[in-house]
Amino acid sequence: MTVTQSRYARAGFSLMEIMIAVMILGLVAAMVGPAAMNAYKNAQKRTAKATMRSFKDAIGMYQMHVGQLPQTLKDLIKKPRDERASKKWEGPYIEKEELPEDPWNSPFVYKLTPGAGHPYELYSRGPNGADAPKEEWISVWDE
Repeated sequence: MTVTQSRYARAGFSLMEIMIAVMILGLVAAMVGPAAMNAYKNAQKRTAKATMRSFKDAIGMYQMHVGQLPQTLKDLIKKPRDERASKKWEGPYIEKEELPEDPWNSPFVYKLTPGAGHPYELYSRGPNGADAPKEEWISVWDE
């Protein structure tokens, strides 16, 4: 090798080698990305269900102490205004200063439903929020 050739013969990658490596990385990302997003969405749903199970347990404790269901979820944190309920209240039943939101930063929905299949409804509207159809809601009663 001459002096001139050694000056230009340096170690490194050619443009073609770099392009092939980028294409391989792109293919791997295209295969792994959707699976990772699906796992993330499932984790959000499991988190919402776990939070609602905590609410369900707290509602059960409230009902056992007070003798009635809470009017709102806030009754689990702060003593209710109802005089009868406030005398028997032994809360807070949730160890937080504010009610937790669902994984999509929306409040959980709690409604009393006397005479229905369940004494109350507790659900999250899911990732689409208020615009979500009822089929997408995640209920505490869904198993």
